[in-house]
Amino acid sequence: MFTTRQENDILIIETTEQRLDMVIARKFKDQLSEAISNKPKKIIMNLAKTNYFDSSVLGALVSFLRDVKAYGGHLVLCNLSRSLFALLKLSKLDILFDIRPNVQDAIEYLNQTPKK
Repeated sequence: MFTTRQENDILIIETTEQRLDMVIARKFKDQLSEAISNKPKKIIMNLAKTNYFDSSVLGALVSFLRDVKAYGGHLVLCNLSRSLFALLKLSKLDILFDIRPNVQDAIEYLNQTPKK
């Protein structure tokens, strides 16, 4: 579903599936929770390889964002396909998530965001 890597103080989560849907949404959510068990403050989710997700995955992402914010972390989504961006915009979730065009822009954004 995804891989993780650390770049300095930033956890980068990269999805590996083209489609994320209700069949894997629960496992996806559980693995995301596990990925942030040590409460990283800066997280990037790179969605470059994913071009579809359904409402169950949207729910998992909103839940993930809530968990990250609860401990003071910051999540940025990047490399959204047109269809994923349109889905977030249609559901008005583009207001909730920080979205950047690519990983480098997301890194720069997180590194200049003041710590709270």
